[in-house]
Amino acid sequence: MLSVRNPNLPTIALLSAAGDNGVEEDAPNGVRRPDLAGLSLIEYQIMMLARAGIQRFLIEVENIDGSLIALADRCRLRKMTVNFVQTGVDILRHIDAEDRIWVQSGQLYVQLGLIETLLKFTDNFIATIDGRDENRAFERIDINTRWAGVSVVGYDAISMLRDLPEDWSIISSLLRQALLAKVPFRPLSQQHVQNGTLTVLTGAQDFSELNRQILRRRVAHRAGYIEAYVFGPIFARIVPLIWQSPAAVTVTKFASPMLALAAVALGFGNFATAACVAALLSIAANALRLTVTDDPDGSDHVQSLSVVTWALIILAMFSSVYAAASYNDNGLFAAFAVASLAYLADKMAITGWAKQVLHSPASLALLAIIGAATVGITAALQWLMVLQLSVLIIASMQRDAEGQASN
Repeated sequence: MLSVRNPNLPTIALLSAAGDNGVEEDAPNGVRRPDLAGLSLIEYQIMMLARAGIQRFLIEVENIDGSLIALADRCRLRKMTVNFVQTGVDILRHIDAEDRIWVQSGQLYVQLGLIETLLKFTDNFIATIDGRDENRAFERIDINTRWAGVSVVGYDAISMLRDLPEDWSIISSLLRQALLAKVPFRPLSQQHVQNGTLTVLTGAQDFSELNRQILRRRVAHRAGYIEAYVFGPIFARIVPLIWQSPAAVTVTKFASPMLALAAVALGFGNFATAACVAALLSIAANALRLTVTDDPDGSDHVQSLSVVTWALIILAMFSSVYAAASYNDNGLFAAFAVASLAYLADKMAITGWAKQVLHSPASLALLAIIGAATVGITAALQWLMVLQLSVLIIASMQRDAEGQASN
């Protein structure tokens, strides 16, 4: 009988690229185009599971083509292990007796939050949803139940596939073995299907709708007035175009630090206003990178800037005041104060309008541009420091008043 209780977290994911009909082909040249947020579906699945902590992947395939080999190479560069399997015996070569395996059906999208929730369970399980007609894209288990496309099983379940014929589906056969061994069901709320947290992608329309959903999630509720009301609408229009070009996706990953380097150079060249403009463009490019690639360093506060970009922008600020203020310490002090207050504010529990100001590097950069062009970079940073302190004080007073009112 299959083991149900196992304290080990799943360490391996078994995915399927066999019979994958979700990737459209560009008819004129036969080139496979990205399907989901600039990635093939199987690569997107791998990236989501990797963010949840799984680093070893087995992919069920019918044939290994060049695109799959390239995928494996990209994953290895990210310290992930990808192996391709065609039979149950192939899988046994890559797992140990203590391993628990995350099993995910082909053409299935699972949002990261649901993945993280399911990975916390210490019991092996078969995730299920009910048998209503609107769930017909999911594989039926019995008259009232459908498989939600996700299971967690142990080595003993995989070992039952040792004699599986080569032309049988590994994942479907593994589900049948788990059912026969009475691995417990874990019912999922229908809400996951209704809100798109859990989706079977059956055609181009499903991919198109899911891309829109992913894009809305990445640009919505972003902290910062500029980020939310300027960058958001612009990105909503241009990101789908970027997703169609792997080269454009690559450019977005490097544009932000390059623009930040330009800001440093302009700062040392005593072009303070131009340096502030370059810093704002760098912040915009970084926000675009997050929207295009959904990198896991957050998207709703100052630290959404990569460490390199943030360090270069701070260096550009110091270089601008150093060159513009005849080496006066006042400018350096103001630059240090602005950077320090931005860091401290990011660590504080700030909500509402204050968060929209203090957690918005783009807003600070825009104010620096206006100030540098009118009163000079040193005075601009001094007034920015006053603004940051004033917002912090007012936000603190409001929080205290709300606390007293609630008491």
